[in-house]
Amino acid sequence: MHTDPAPEPAPAATSTPGTPAAPGPVAAPDAARDAAAESDGTPGTAPRLAPAHGVLPGPRPAPHTRQSAAGPLDDLDPCAAAQAAGTENLIRCWAREADVSAPDDGVLHVPLAASGTALAVPVRYWSATGAHRFGPPRLSGAPASAPPVDAVTLAALLVRETAGAPGPDGPDLVARVADSVRRTAVFLRDRAGPGGRGGPDLFLAAEQALLLGHPLHPAPKSREGLTEDEARRYSPELRGSFPLHWLAVAPSVLGTDSAWTERGRPVTAPALTARFAADGPAAPEGYALLPLHPWQFRAVLHRPDVAALLDAGLVRDLGARGPAWHPTSSVRTVHRGGAPAMLKLSLGLHITNSR
Repeated sequence: MHTDPAPEPAPAATSTPGTPAAPGPVAAPDAARDAAAESDGTPGTAPRLAPAHGVLPGPRPAPHTRQSAAGPLDDLDPCAAAQAAGTENLIRCWAREADVSAPDDGVLHVPLAASGTALAVPVRYWSATGAHRFGPPRLSGAPASAPPVDAVTLAALLVRETAGAPGPDGPDLVARVADSVRRTAVFLRDRAGPGGRGGPDLFLAAEQALLLGHPLHPAPKSREGLTEDEARRYSPELRGSFPLHWLAVAPSVLGTDSAWTERGRPVTAPALTARFAADGPAAPEGYALLPLHPWQFRAVLHRPDVAALLDAGLVRDLGARGPAWHPTSSVRTVHRGGAPAMLKLSLGLHITNSR
């Protein structure tokens, strides 16, 4: 079983980072996700959910009209909407890995040989780029009164169909799907409350509007390793913000480089870092500044090698200082209006494109 994640989608709308944007309407989260999916239907890596007994590919027909395709956000219940998004993502991944074509009868049949059954999935829209829309999946032959298959059950069924199942990655994938669905419901519930619309920074508002995540990833909103309080601070969907955590590092144990140029002239890494720290701490004499994500600092603080550097005085903890930064849709990349650039920080979490 191979579960390499696909990259996150690009935001649906952007403005130049660091440049305040005039207030205006922000695309609905579902529209933002569709726009991102339609812009790049073939990410570089893919979650492997193809059945061991794959379906032979056929010619791809022209996409159906999407005028009547309902989206997960059409459901006003956050839990139901999160479940719908989760099952759609899994079926999209399966359809891409199996390389199936649009079914003639409007129902996608997913064979589940390892479980002795199959799924019947209504097709609401078939996309040339893989951003298909599906109705609730149901087990073939199940009573009409039986509920649709939920995202976690669907993940478990698909994992059984992969080569080498169950394997060590199977339970982990199912757990990440469950975490993604749960967090998506939290994001949708929060966005439906007071203050649900974005602020004047349209770039940041667009990043914060991607509530459903990448449409071709089985667990796009999984954040394993974050507590509930941490999720509220560090999640773009919840409009989190935080100051950077700063270390003072002796040059003998710090490696830096810079490709930044201005008017054709290089800008050194220390000079660039000093700009980000303009409203933060001052570097002690003989030390250079190093910004960290606050979560990452707590994660590495007790590592033996880091503890040894702190004990030797080669690294000094300056604490969380300076203005607030805002996480973007990748979580690890942070944005601040007026800053010369965004920062992509190390973050040892199970998120869409890490670990």
